Amino acid sequence: MKIRKELIYIASIVLAYALKTLYFYISTDMPLDKLVYGLVTISVFSAILFLFHRNSKIYIILTLLLSVIMFGDLLYYRYFMGFLSIKLIHQATFVGSVTSIIFSIVKITDLILFVDLILFLSMKKRIGKVVIYKRKSAILITMIILPSIILGISFSEIYTGIKKYEFFNYHIFDIISTDFENNRLMSDDRKFVLDEMEKRTNMGIESQYFGVGNDRDLIIVQIESLQNDFIGKSYEGQEILPNLNALVQKDSLYFSNYYQQLGKGNTSDAEFVSLNSIYPITTGNAYNVYEKNAFYGLPWIMREHGYTATSYHGYQASFWNRENIYPFLGFDQSYFEDDYIMGEKIVFGLDDHDFFNQSVPLMKNIEGKRFDFMVTLSSHKPFDLPESKKNIVLNEEDQNYFGSYVQSVNYVDGVIGDFIEQLKSEGLYDNSIIVFYGDHYGIGVENAEAIDSLERFLGHEYTHEDMLNIPLIVHIPGLGTSETYDISGGQVDLLPTLLNLMGIRNEYLTFGRDLINSEQGFVASQTFMEKGSFIDNDVVFEISRDGIFENSIAYTRDSHEPVDIELCRAGYELSTYMINLSKKITESDSIVQIINDFNYGSGQFLKE
Repeated sequence: MKIRKELIYIASIVLAYALKTLYFYISTDMPLDKLVYGLVTISVFSAILFLFHRNSKIYIILTLLLSVIMFGDLLYYRYFMGFLSIKLIHQATFVGSVTSIIFSIVKITDLILFVDLILFLSMKKRIGKVVIYKRKSAILITMIILPSIILGISFSEIYTGIKKYEFFNYHIFDIISTDFENNRLMSDDRKFVLDEMEKRTNMGIESQYFGVGNDRDLIIVQIESLQNDFIGKSYEGQEILPNLNALVQKDSLYFSNYYQQLGKGNTSDAEFVSLNSIYPITTGNAYNVYEKNAFYGLPWIMREHGYTATSYHGYQASFWNRENIYPFLGFDQSYFEDDYIMGEKIVFGLDDHDFFNQSVPLMKNIEGKRFDFMVTLSSHKPFDLPESKKNIVLNEEDQNYFGSYVQSVNYVDGVIGDFIEQLKSEGLYDNSIIVFYGDHYGIGVENAEAIDSLERFLGHEYTHEDMLNIPLIVHIPGLGTSETYDISGGQVDLLPTLLNLMGIRNEYLTFGRDLINSEQGFVASQTFMEKGSFIDNDVVFEISRDGIFENSIAYTRDSHEPVDIELCRAGYELSTYMINLSKKITESDSIVQIINDFNYGSGQFLKE
């Protein structure tokens, strides 16, 4: 009878383990043909756990640890479509600030990840003391089976993807590895960069719109979670972004195929890429990892040309390590939450209305030419806007995450309209170039109900290309014309595009291109669409999540018709090379040295 109880107990735990494993891998989109590898490795681990099941404390600790890591991975996957890394451990300090976001992506079904532990605790008192195997034999068998399975998977063709997305192999690989890529900047890499800098510089002053903003103030507004899908669109006859739409129609250059290029730093990466024209990293966030690097992006360049560079953000200075890295990025002065009078908070920061209202007087007090960089907050996930600020009347079926997003961006658009009017009344409008762009997507893949509403709104399937598409609007008062550019571009292209407008020859290290004067666009991606993926003027190429080129997909950018992936191999190799090269340069902290090498003999050298 006791043996039978023991068998029932073990069978129940095994089934519970299998259930949580299946739930985890299905929830993280593990391809069904690779699911077996995850089941095998986690089953072996469960066998190891059974060695300790009679020592309830050890068993509970190990099982709880496993469940918590799986739960963390699942939440991280819903937000970033990847697993957690030990290299991101410092970001745990941000958890308290984003609890509302975490709660918005948790599902009640996630309790399945703890089902084996719950079952064990409920059955612990009824477990018999009959041992139906010998501990030493079990240890010996496990020591033989486990290495065999891991070695068998590790050297298989499929391991490229397994080490990234199979739970145990991924975390083992993550812990024992520092970085398997060669991050040393080689002579060929340096030559490639210098040659590219030479090509850009030789474009000279004959470029279209070169110097149109010469001696104008430059204002950049990075808008939280603004997607391009909503530019020029109405919901049930209600214009969602009337003020931004009006800007697009008058005195503006609008880039309709502009894409986010984040790593794992989210909003901070959008800043990092846009200001520096350098790719972020996926093994941490650039603002922490490269805190004291010598950068030479837009703030330093504008200061070099007589501007005062100032940043404005209505949240904590410590969040994303902004207080420490902003001086290294080149900002003369930065204003954060403590510098503002805090009124109503939306999500977790200062209301954008109060933010702009209080920032304009700070801008006006700056003497001489200004470069102002502003980061908004009110349209942040989970789009929890107060009822008094909602203006869009929603259908019943859209009163979900999608509807909340529409309300949030509509509110922020109204605030932007007020901001423009305030600039005019304070005399800060006519002699400025005002840039608006979204930092990253708003509606991801974590909410099926919202995706259904969004696809009804769009009238087509919601793809990664849609999700990553953010607007870029460069408003130039008095320009006398408006143009829409169809070229594919990314946040890495903002700096060289603005240098052209400001009349500054691009003699700096930039990985992007001037979108106004380039015919072919190229957007390298490494998050959501993983490293090696790219978008050009014609094609969207998504590397397979198992990392195998032949398993990838490609389709036309506009019509989404399938494309032969072999035609994308060169683009795949270029995308991979550019991101790896960018990492080598930042790892070696060699940006200033490369710029100095380029200018050698001119007598112009940057300070280290």
